[in-house]
Amino acid sequence: MEKTLIILKPDAVKRKLIGKIISRFENKNFNIEEIKFCIIKKELVEIHYSHVKELSIYEDMLNYMISGPSMIMIIEGENVIQTIRNMIGKTKSSESNPGTIRGDYGSHKFENLIHASDSVESANIEIKRFFG
Repeated sequence: MEKTLIILKPDAVKRKLIGKIISRFENKNFNIEEIKFCIIKKELVEIHYSHVKELSIYEDMLNYMISGPSMIMIIEGENVIQTIRNMIGKTKSSESNPGTIRGDYGSHKFENLIHASDSVESANIEIKRFFG
């Protein structure tokens, strides 16, 4: 079985969308292996988003990610990484199709509700980063 890391970001928590989003994963018969609710430390966010450090939105994105609590999960299932990536939609909510999480609930460029690992390699790194 494949595993992926999911972060329901501060806007998803603030807007009370956690249950709606998690139910989509459960409806796909995916299992939540671990889950925690926390405000992510700035140092950890800097590591997690180091690949976009050159972007003009980087500082705003960091401040947004530490602005409130997030729900962090390890989700397990067959072909879970690609399936969930398809379910969440494109990074920019305005480009996401209706029926995707970002297409249905998103309204901002980087305050886009959710993060999901994009490969098995990334999932392994991200799971260790957030769950030890």
